[in-house]
Amino acid sequence: MARALQLAAIVSAGLLLGSHCCAAQEGGIPRDRHPWGKFPVGSWRSARVVSEVLDEKGNVANVTRTETEATLVAADERGYALRVESTIEVAGRRFASQPQVVKHGYYGEAPGETVTLKKLGAAELAIGGRAVLCEVRQVVFHGAEGERISTIHYSSEIPPYQLRRETVLAGQTEDQRQTTLVETVALDLPQKVLGQLQPAAFLKTTRKSPLGTKVTVEVHSDEVPGGVVSHSANETDASGRIVRRSTLELIDYAVGGHPPEADPVTRRRRFSRNRQRGMD
Repeated sequence: MARALQLAAIVSAGLLLGSHCCAAQEGGIPRDRHPWGKFPVGSWRSARVVSEVLDEKGNVANVTRTETEATLVAADERGYALRVESTIEVAGRRFASQPQVVKHGYYGEAPGETVTLKKLGAAELAIGGRAVLCEVRQVVFHGAEGERISTIHYSSEIPPYQLRRETVLAGQTEDQRQTTLVETVALDLPQKVLGQLQPAAFLKTTRKSPLGTKVTVEVHSDEVPGGVVSHSANETDASGRIVRRSTLELIDYAVGGHPPEADPVTRRRRFSRNRQRGMD
């Protein structure tokens, strides 16, 4: 169970990081164009993920509920670090994982990974009938387990900034190929976030491998640390049968400072409406 809790914490951290997980080098992602880096240290968010495993007849065989809180503990021009705490509920029992600190660069590189960048020119993306001019970048991630190659359409003006991202693992044969495609499918749509209307972008992520496909639709708000305010996902096996599905909902968040005290009536944290956007 301890190992399961550790894995759950890592997975939850990935969900809270958002789909757009570099450096101070030329062509890096600026800190203020990243869904975590743009906020002051101390900003936090909590979210709940409900995951269902389906049997061969399509019935729900197992349900897992995971609540995760992520707090920004460090950020500079090269990357950021989150302190992540998770509680997982399985078969009516709740287990808390040990807090972990996870670090990433602004292109999504993990500790020990390096990136090389190549600018490929400009291109237009059509998003909801709107033409958006982007800079196309190729980013190669070099790590102990090989290389990942991402082609990114980047806009410095329009959130979520990395508007399209296609990633492949280098050196794979066709029958073993794994790909991830993140597409922005809508911009500036009104979305109610904890009772407040905010402009939001909708992103579709498609991950394909020989074992199956996972499709996730996320709602991103530029006002929320980490960006993601909700998601819905289906995972299918190689035959196309749905084997897992999940949803994510934002529970609470605050910009700057430590989480406020719990409301004495609802026992939930009071939502902080501090909208300070400046950096420390």
